[in-house]
Amino acid sequence: MEEIQDKDILLITRYFDLELSEKEMKAFDQRFQEDMEFANKVNRYQKSVNLVDNTYPNSNQEQRDEKWKQLISEDSVSTNTTTWKWIAGIAATVLILISSWYFIFPLQENNLNELAQQAWGKKAGFSDYQIRNTSESNPKQVVISAFKSYEQKDYSSTIEALENYNPSLLYYEDALLIRALAIHKMSNSKKALQLLDSLENYPTRKLSKEARWYKGLIYLDLNDLESAKKYLEIPNNNKSAIQLKQSTN
Repeated sequence: MEEIQDKDILLITRYFDLELSEKEMKAFDQRFQEDMEFANKVNRYQKSVNLVDNTYPNSNQEQRDEKWKQLISEDSVSTNTTTWKWIAGIAATVLILISSWYFIFPLQENNLNELAQQAWGKKAGFSDYQIRNTSESNPKQVVISAFKSYEQKDYSSTIEALENYNPSLLYYEDALLIRALAIHKMSNSKKALQLLDSLENYPTRKLSKEARWYKGLIYLDLNDLESAKKYLEIPNNNKSAIQLKQSTN
């Protein structure tokens, strides 16, 4: 039973860190819809992260650790023992993540640029584009071809290929995301951010996390650190990596 719980924690952590492939995302979403216990675990994870990050954003590591200990030790009439064990597991996982975000020395500008480049290199949302079916009959062929143009830094061709992509077609959100990034690379960041706003609030919310991730990175490119921190967890040392800040919506 503990082994299953550990695997669930790892899976949920990878989900919120944008590390799941498209195939894994589909399996995750299906399980979230069909497995109520798993869905509750996901919701508890996000609420636990938000509780610490939102209530204690400026506290030092020792204070944050102490608060986690209080959260997992307090008894509640409405919460059973199994639930608190699960939150304890979540807390342990999150504390490992949090511990890598706080360091003694401030982050220098050149180090921040390096972290930003590494974050762009994660290619969130595109991890398995190269292995998908690229036959001409595949409706995603246009999107995949546009992504290849984007990878080759042919941003004009990318924008042109996706400019009139029909919203009623499959993979419209993918097309919108790639187009927004290409537009940003063409130095029209304002329009790119507008497109990402639309993507974040798109009814399916399939790529809402990816939209928030890239909005944060674009603000970093614009040297608007305050706006970037609305979407990203930025460490104080280049030994750690930029992470997506969990939405409070």
